[in-house]
Amino acid sequence: MSDFSWVPLEELRLRSSVKWRAYSPDVIPVWVAEMDVRLATPITERLRRAVELGDTGYAWTAEVGEALGVFAATRWNWIVDSARVMPVADVLTGVGQALIALTEPGDAVVINSPVYPPFFTTVQHVARRELRDVPLVWDGQRYVLDREAMERAFADPSTRAYLMCSPHNPTGRVFDREELRFIASLADRHGVLVVADEIHAPTTYPDRAFVPYLTVSGDAPAVSVISASKAWNLAGLKCAQVVAGSADVRDKLRARVPLEVQHGAGHLGALAAIVAYTEGTSWLDELLEQLQGQSMRLRALMAKQVPQLTFAPPEASFLAWLDCRALELPGDPAAFFLAHGQVALNSGPTFGPGGAGFARLNFATSPEVLDEVVARMASAVASQSAIA
Repeated sequence: MSDFSWVPLEELRLRSSVKWRAYSPDVIPVWVAEMDVRLATPITERLRRAVELGDTGYAWTAEVGEALGVFAATRWNWIVDSARVMPVADVLTGVGQALIALTEPGDAVVINSPVYPPFFTTVQHVARRELRDVPLVWDGQRYVLDREAMERAFADPSTRAYLMCSPHNPTGRVFDREELRFIASLADRHGVLVVADEIHAPTTYPDRAFVPYLTVSGDAPAVSVISASKAWNLAGLKCAQVVAGSADVRDKLRARVPLEVQHGAGHLGALAAIVAYTEGTSWLDELLEQLQGQSMRLRALMAKQVPQLTFAPPEASFLAWLDCRALELPGDPAAFFLAHGQVALNSGPTFGPGGAGFARLNFATSPEVLDEVVARMASAVASQSAIA
């Protein structure tokens, strides 16, 4: 048994991260992807030792790739060459720098909305590339790739890269091996670089298999960007890993990514990532059981108290993509629940086309807090119905 535990609300209010400072104290924040958990004990002990020693200098990252390799081989049968791993500050930095290094100005980058909002700004304003959105489609049970639209987008001569998100944020989809082979075949046929944001990969649920993209892409131009930050709640410590899919891609990244970016990972982040990947698996296993249970709890609570809200059970992570359209609200559902329920959600429209009428809810919190969140949302809906 691990030392996993949720943190009670009164203690969470003492935190000073963005999740707990962005809104007034009467609001329960279930928006940004921070979890309401205590750190795994091995991570806490390693960070405490570093601070006590005054060991807070520049990061030595040579062991990060090796630690990722241990975790990836054990968890996913993915053999990672540590020489192809470049630690950077965070996943979006890795994504942006990969696009800058491996594509050219004027190139188009395909994405699949609804998707993590910074994808739009990273492609357009950081990498300064053209954006080509191919929305996911709802097949009645889950979100899937629109294969015909993907074919058309990849066939366009201006398309030079595809920014993939798997596990997908916000829908919770984990693309299966057949879907990844379709992507790899399409990319190979049209000479398109694939940059795979796999930050939520360690949070894939036990009944679902995560397949790293680089295990199906061969030597085709591809990059995976991954991190321990979501699964072990380490986002503020800053350490992600850019994994090159081939020696050629590795060499281009080393030559073209600025040195200050290559040395941008935080020292405490690197220490925490190494421990997470090598000593944090039992804690992670308990977390995944808890998250899957919280997903089921959320569905049951909503079915009973506010059945107008629905979401497809995620296959990974701790994010519910709430379909609020049945409420027929005049504006953004997140704004409604903040104003009338004092619950902070992520705004659906910020995730791109198709986000209207949706909101994202982070259920990585204790059962007690989750119960209160749903009760507040149900009360807000009941009040609106009474007025109507």
